[in-house]
Amino acid sequence: MSQTPSENATDSDDERIEEEDDNESVTEEEHEDEPRLKYQRMGGSVPALLSGNSASCIAVAERMIALGTRAGSVHILDLLGNQVKQFPAHGATVTDLCFDIEGEYIASCSDDGSVVINSLFTDDKLKFDYHRPMKAIALDPDYARNSSKRFVVGGLAGHLYYNIKKWIGYRDQVLQSGEGPIHVVKWRKSLVAWANDEGVKVYDTVNDQQITFIERPRGSLRPTLLFPHLVWQDDCLLVIGWGTSVKIALIRSNRNSSTNNTYKHIQMSSMNQVDIVASFQNSYYISGIAPFGDNLVILAYIPEKDGEKEITSSISSHQGNAQRPEVRVVTWNSDELATDALPVHGFEHYKAKDYILAHAPFTGSSYTGGQWAAGDEPFYYIVSPKDIIIAKPRDAEDHVSWLLQHGWHGKALAAVEAGKGSIQLRDEVGSKYLDHLIGERKYAKAASLCPKLLQGSASAWERWVFHFAHLRQLPVLVPYMPTENPRLRNTAYEVALVALATNPSFHKELLSTIKAWPPLIYSAVPVISAIEPQLNTSSITDALKEALAEIYVIDAQYEEAFLLFADLLKPDLFEFIEKHNLYDTIREKVVQLMKIDCKRAVLLLIQLRESISPNEVVSQLMATKDDSRYFLHQYLHSLFEDDPHAGMDFHDMQVELYADYDPKVLLRFLRNCQHYKLMKAYEICVSRGLLREQVYTLRRMGNSKQALVVIINELGDIEQAIEFVSMQHDDELWEELITQCINKPEMVGVLLEHTVGNLDPLSIINIVPNGLEIPRLRDRLVKIITDYRTETSLRRGCNNILKADIINLLIKYYEDARRAIYMSNEEDEAEVDDKKTPAATSHEGAWYYEYDDSVPENVDDNNIATSGSPQMRFGYCRRLCRADELPLKGDADGCYHH
Repeated sequence: MSQTPSENATDSDDERIEEEDDNESVTEEEHEDEPRLKYQRMGGSVPALLSGNSASCIAVAERMIALGTRAGSVHILDLLGNQVKQFPAHGATVTDLCFDIEGEYIASCSDDGSVVINSLFTDDKLKFDYHRPMKAIALDPDYARNSSKRFVVGGLAGHLYYNIKKWIGYRDQVLQSGEGPIHVVKWRKSLVAWANDEGVKVYDTVNDQQITFIERPRGSLRPTLLFPHLVWQDDCLLVIGWGTSVKIALIRSNRNSSTNNTYKHIQMSSMNQVDIVASFQNSYYISGIAPFGDNLVILAYIPEKDGEKEITSSISSHQGNAQRPEVRVVTWNSDELATDALPVHGFEHYKAKDYILAHAPFTGSSYTGGQWAAGDEPFYYIVSPKDIIIAKPRDAEDHVSWLLQHGWHGKALAAVEAGKGSIQLRDEVGSKYLDHLIGERKYAKAASLCPKLLQGSASAWERWVFHFAHLRQLPVLVPYMPTENPRLRNTAYEVALVALATNPSFHKELLSTIKAWPPLIYSAVPVISAIEPQLNTSSITDALKEALAEIYVIDAQYEEAFLLFADLLKPDLFEFIEKHNLYDTIREKVVQLMKIDCKRAVLLLIQLRESISPNEVVSQLMATKDDSRYFLHQYLHSLFEDDPHAGMDFHDMQVELYADYDPKVLLRFLRNCQHYKLMKAYEICVSRGLLREQVYTLRRMGNSKQALVVIINELGDIEQAIEFVSMQHDDELWEELITQCINKPEMVGVLLEHTVGNLDPLSIINIVPNGLEIPRLRDRLVKIITDYRTETSLRRGCNNILKADIINLLIKYYEDARRAIYMSNEEDEAEVDDKKTPAATSHEGAWYYEYDDSVPENVDDNNIATSGSPQMRFGYCRRLCRADELPLKGDADGCYHH
């Protein structure tokens, strides 16, 4: 059934507004609010029943519906409108119907004055005739269980009958008389409420007394023109709708000292039996009223300006100018939460009293926080003579659907994320929301929402991947594509990577994606084919190169990957070389390796110099446009340290490199190397101001005098000059030294200190110019004399020692020459087997004899040393030498040590 959007309601679930909803009209946001109820026209047997008849009243039980007609029949319907039973109960219009609480009996009254009570599950039927039109009836809620079978009924005669079954039969008790017709009666527990022309009365069947009276609203139309409406919201709360007035009364009997927890906040008077807890006036006529949780549902009839004239007319309008009836949800303070206009068939010709509002019985206990528990929502039935409309609270799916209908996709998504709605509805929301965003060209936002909207559906993901690709917007979706749970087909991932590769703005995203995605989910070949043609174009970027290198690695093309990584100067390139054994591939990337890590590159090139010659390395370093002389220096230096002759062709170059980058090492290089040109090295040293290196090259060039001049005049180091001259053993150089220093007092003084052993001090003193002040001259002369005396004493002592050594050696030689030597042959040695004879032994140029070192046990060591035989003495000495770990040297008289 079509609906008109509500006009005044607000929905707390819609407080979150997505970005795209900000562009909606503010006026539309304020005035087009979501309805609280949803509607459908009752089908089943109802259209056929009402096509030739008119509905006059309705009653709703838990599992069925009773519909009365103007033809006097009662139809029992299921909740879908299918007819279950029919009772041809009356001969005139059925004016009211009522079920007991168990739904086993249905009571009806009619303008023909009869009351009929039918059992729905047996053939039991009771009929009472009151001979006057009856307008209202109510069964005891416990009619099926109570043996008294009570009911109340009233009508135009003004009598309200309280019928009770006693042992002698059914008897009527008149509860009211003489106050006008009875228009409506409702029974709840032990309380019976009815309305007449004077107002509303409540009767307590337990105490058998009337407990309250509520006066009819002042200024209201006569009840015969606009019926009053009563409904029990719970056991103590009575809702009254009369004309344009609403009152809510809290009924207090002697047995009810407290109320339902829902109304704890209501202050009750201790003096009265009734408290009016709410009362308000409306601008419309009330055609029906029912509870809606903590609020009310009112069936409103909108009068025209001459509404009083219209309502008082007893003839139905034939002009067809009546407005649609409206269902309004209002609070007890008259605040309207929702308003829905109903497209009732033939509404143009109906008056306020032609409509009926009924509701299914419910306790309201499942109503919390403005929502009912699933399956426990109340149903409302709006009855017109030719139509029945069912209304019930809107659920979460209705809320989401309404948001989608109005284009508020952001709110719909928020509702779905909150867990409201089925999977099918969630898919629908996702699809419509994405279509909406793409239609507004909000591709990035649509892509960001895909994980929420598509979730684990691989087919949905693939469909949107190809849709984004068709729109040339796939790069914005790639960061959100799942790689597992769900895993898509390889083609989807390949299409995504190619889309990134062909768009220079997304090359960085391509690199990060390749690093993040598992290699097994796609093939590298299509991606390589998409990137390689761009290598020599202007669209190539470092990110694209690195991405291609990573793809090469995935495809096991390590050499190709190395070349790209080298151009990109990747810090971990050396580990990559080692991991994949790419030592033969580095030949062309020497400069790049140097730039990445010079020390590691140099070590690697030194290790591989058999395969990568120094000529290749040097030629690459010299060919680069960048300043690579430092790298060249580091390589040649390490090469020289490893093998001084390996880079001999580049030693001239190396002299200049040392002079520029490491001058402290240059002198050592000049001394240890013989493969450089001296003149060129000298010129380099002169241009760089390297003085000691100049001295060395001049000396090697044979220009000792010039070297001496540099030492004295440039370095000012007289001690080095003296050392330099001393090493040359050139008298002319000494003269040159004296000539250079003679006019420099401090140098003359130092020169005097070093003359001992080299020069005659007098020769220097004699040529010193008169008047030249030499610092510390007296101390230096004293030192010269002292050194001379010391030298003379040392020479004399050395001569004495030398002479003594000569005499001692001569005496020793003479004694050795006088000593006899025992000679023997092999035959003599064979004759004496058990006797050991001394054998001549040569040791360090001295001859001695070897004897048996055995000594008799009864011989004292002191006797052996003084009076023993030569053999015994020699054996004794041998034992001592062995104990002292000394070599045996000597003759027959004993060894030299002992």
